[in-house]
Amino acid sequence: MSKRPTIVDVARGAGVSIAVVSYALNGRPGVSEETRARVLRVAEEYGWRPNVAARSMRAGPKCVGLVLPAGGGTFAGEDRLLQFVTALQEVLAQHRVGTLVHIADDPEAAAEACARWWAERQVYAVVLPDVHQDDLRIERMGELAIPAVGLDGAPTGDTAMVWTDDGPAHANVADYLLSLGHRRLARVTGRPELAVTRVREEAFTAAARRGGGTVTSLAVSAGGGEGAVATRRLLQSPDRPTAIVFDDDEMAIAALDVARRLGIDVPWELSVVAGVDSARCRLAIPSLTALTRSMRDYGSATGALLLDLLEGRPAAHHRLEPPALTVRGSTAPAAP
Repeated sequence: MSKRPTIVDVARGAGVSIAVVSYALNGRPGVSEETRARVLRVAEEYGWRPNVAARSMRAGPKCVGLVLPAGGGTFAGEDRLLQFVTALQEVLAQHRVGTLVHIADDPEAAAEACARWWAERQVYAVVLPDVHQDDLRIERMGELAIPAVGLDGAPTGDTAMVWTDDGPAHANVADYLLSLGHRRLARVTGRPELAVTRVREEAFTAAARRGGGTVTSLAVSAGGGEGAVATRRLLQSPDRPTAIVFDDDEMAIAALDVARRLGIDVPWELSVVAGVDSARCRLAIPSLTALTRSMRDYGSATGALLLDLLEGRPAAHHRLEPPALTVRGSTAPAAP
């Protein structure tokens, strides 16, 4: 082969997954002797060798891996990822630990990237954003015994989790809108399989119904484009909502444009709330009422758990303060 062979090349040559190659090359149980022999034979034929620089490190790999979903997920937006990584690296730099970043199209690709890093001893732990129920990545990390820190998943399993209970915050949003006289409410949510989406939806809907409101929910993948389509659909429905809550700022900003094009005045005919705050929310016209949280706190807490893993301490779940409602110009009393 013209280039230095990687574990991916070995997996393809042997006709197995990267996870199986990792088991075989590291002498772990879970593969048959026949498969192990085939993997070792292909590795020898290709001239594959483990990452020498990583192997030579005094205490093993000195990097963590951060696998981002395509589209950004939790980190969608112009500044959230930078805030998170900056705070993360400020903590890790104290121990001269770096960060490898990879973007994966789906959970399978994310798991494969983590397995490759682990097999080549490039990382000692990985960070997995947007953890959801029955997450393939979490399952695969457990199979390979790869230390991991998850973000925004249910803190019930063995994987260390940095999380915040978004339920009370979204119930508070529903109560706030009800106090303004809104009764026909709507939500445009992120991916329904995400644990955080489910928590937000259940809390908001329960609070709205307790106060005599109704809720229409539409789930979209991500991004302002899909948010705009969902907004137009809601605003052109017979029972048009008087208030809409969006799971992120990009969709909420797109909604302002849709309402303007339809001749609907925000906030006097429609109140809009962004589930995530950003500089764009403050600069929008009108400025967006939003739930404000600190991505720097997420980064610092994640870094602290990763250092626990580096030093051999069990990493416990870390619960952050819930986001606070910041009221701005996009919400007002419902029209009589």
